[in-house]
Amino acid sequence: MLLSPALLLIAGYFAVQVYLRATIRDEEKATGNNLVREGKKTDTLGGKKVSALDLRPHFVERLQQLLKKSSNGLYELTVGDLTVDVLASTIALRNVTVRPDAKQLEALKASGLLPDDVFTFAFKNLHIEGVNLDDAITSKTMDYKLVKLVNPEIEIVHYKAGRTKPECDFTQRFLKEMQKLSLDKLVVQDGNISVHDKQKGTTKRFANVQVLMKDILLNEETRADKSRFLFAKEARLDFHDYSSRTKDGLYNLKIAGVSVNAAQKQITLNKFSFGSPLSKQAFVKKQKQAKEMYGLSIPTVTLTGVDWWSLLNEEDVLATEVEMRGGKFSVYFNRSLPSKKKLGNFPNQLLLKLPFKLDIARIKIRNLDLSYEEYNPLSQQSGTIYFDNASMDITNAGNQNKAPVVVNGTALLMHQVPVRARFEFDMRRAKSGRFSASVHSATPYAGSLLNSFTAPLGMMRVEKGELKKLDATIRGDETGASGTVQVLYNDLKLALLEKDQGKTTLDKKDVTSLLANLVVLKKDNPKGGKTPRVEQGSFQRDPTGGFMMLVWKTILVGVLKSIGAPTKLAYKKQTAAKQ
Repeated sequence: MLLSPALLLIAGYFAVQVYLRATIRDEEKATGNNLVREGKKTDTLGGKKVSALDLRPHFVERLQQLLKKSSNGLYELTVGDLTVDVLASTIALRNVTVRPDAKQLEALKASGLLPDDVFTFAFKNLHIEGVNLDDAITSKTMDYKLVKLVNPEIEIVHYKAGRTKPECDFTQRFLKEMQKLSLDKLVVQDGNISVHDKQKGTTKRFANVQVLMKDILLNEETRADKSRFLFAKEARLDFHDYSSRTKDGLYNLKIAGVSVNAAQKQITLNKFSFGSPLSKQAFVKKQKQAKEMYGLSIPTVTLTGVDWWSLLNEEDVLATEVEMRGGKFSVYFNRSLPSKKKLGNFPNQLLLKLPFKLDIARIKIRNLDLSYEEYNPLSQQSGTIYFDNASMDITNAGNQNKAPVVVNGTALLMHQVPVRARFEFDMRRAKSGRFSASVHSATPYAGSLLNSFTAPLGMMRVEKGELKKLDATIRGDETGASGTVQVLYNDLKLALLEKDQGKTTLDKKDVTSLLANLVVLKKDNPKGGKTPRVEQGSFQRDPTGGFMMLVWKTILVGVLKSIGAPTKLAYKKQTAAKQ
C-alpha cells in the first residue's frame, strides 16, 4: 500500500516520456504542410523542422547560454544535430564545436582578463547518459552518468601567465547559473590535442589522447577542493608517440607513452629518449667549436607530486619526487675542434640560469649506465670511461631556495670496480660555482683495467700494478679546486706513449718509460710498513674545461704526486688536448 503512490508516479512519468518520444518521432516523419498545421518551428539543429513539444532546441540554447555566461562571453557553442532517446535518458550530439568569439577574445586580452589558456573543441560525436531533457531545462542541477567524446580535435592557445586576474573565475560564474554539476564518468577516446605557445612561438601535438575522469562534482564545496583535479576524484590522461625536435635540429625528444594521473599528481613516461639523429661525424661537422654530444634513453620515468600542466607547457617543473629506472646516458666529445670558454656552466650556475622555476625535492636514479667517450687529436683515437649500474639520490634539485643541491651516488667503474661519490653544490654561492666533492673506491683491481682510456686520452699505459684504494675530498669553484687525495697501490709500472706520424697505433717511449720507472716513479703506497702517503691536490681551471674535468684534474694532481710523477702532466694533457 505504501508503494502504490510511488509506483503510480513512476508509471505516469514514463508514460509522459513515451508519449513525448513517440510524438517527436511521428512529427519528424510528417511533410511540410502537416508541420505548419501542427505548429512546427525551425530550430538551430541544421535547419530541421521540429515540434513545439521538442525540447532539443531549448536544451542546446541553455547549454549555449550557460557556456557563454560562465566563460565571460568568450566561448560560443554550435551543434550540428542532436538525437534524444527519452526512455534510455541519452543524448547524442554530432558535429559540435566550441570556439572563442574573436571580438570578445580581443576585448578580454585588452582588459587583461583573458585566461592563460584558450580552447577550441571540435568533435563529431558527444554522447551523454543520464539526461532528462525536461529536468535539464528547468533544474538548477546537472546530474549525468556518462559524457563520452569520440575523436575530438582540441586546440589550446597558451598565453603568458601573470596578467590581471578576473574578479571571478569560470566556476564562480557557472555556479551563479547552476547549483551543481555532477558526472559519474567523462571519457575521451582517440583525441588529438595541439598546444600553441604564444610566448615561445612553439606548437606541440599530442595524438591518440585518452582521458578518463570519474566522480566529477562541481558545487560551492568542491570549487576550492585541491584534492580534486578539475573537480574529479580520479583523472587519468594517456597519449602516445610524442616527439619534438630542438630548434637547431641537433636533438630529437621522443616518448612512446605518457600517463598522467592528475588527481594524484603523477606522470609516467615510457621509453623516454633524447638524442641526436646525426652520427658523431655529422654532429661534429655542424659545430664550429668543440661541443658535447648527448644521448639519453630511459625505459620509465615517474614524477610524483607534479604540476603536470605547467610541465607540459615548459613553464615550471615542480615535483616532490622523480624516479628513473634503467637506461643509458652517453656523452661524446671531440677535441679536434677549437675549445670554447665554459665559465658559468657549473651545475648550480646552470640552475640559476634556467628560464623557469625548478623545484624537485628528490630525484632517484637506479641502474643507469653512463659512458663518456672522447676523441684525442694527438693520439687520433677515442677512449671511453664506463660507469655501470649507477644509482643516484639527488636532493633539493632546484632554483627556488638556498639549500644545497646534494648528489650521492654509486656505480661500477669500467664495468666492475665499485665507486662511491658525493657532490654538494652551494646555492648561496651559486654565482661562483662553489662546490665540494668526495670520491671513494676500496676494491682492489689491476691497473691495466684503465688502459682503454688512459692510453688514447692520457698517452700512458699501466703495464703492471694493483690499485687498492682511492679517497679524495676536494672543494672549489669555477676558477679551481683543491683537496686531499690518497691512492693506495703496489708494484706500479707505467709506459709512456707517443704517436708517430703516419702510424695508426701508439708506440711506447722505451727510454723515457724506463727512466720514469727506475728513477721517478714510486712503485708502492704504502711502502713497507710506513704510513700511507696522503697528498694535496690542486688545479687551476682552464676556462675551456668543464666541471667534471676540474674534479678529475684535481684528483689527478694528487695521484701524480703520490706516484712521484711531475704534476705538470695534468696541465700538459689539457694543453695537448686543445691542439
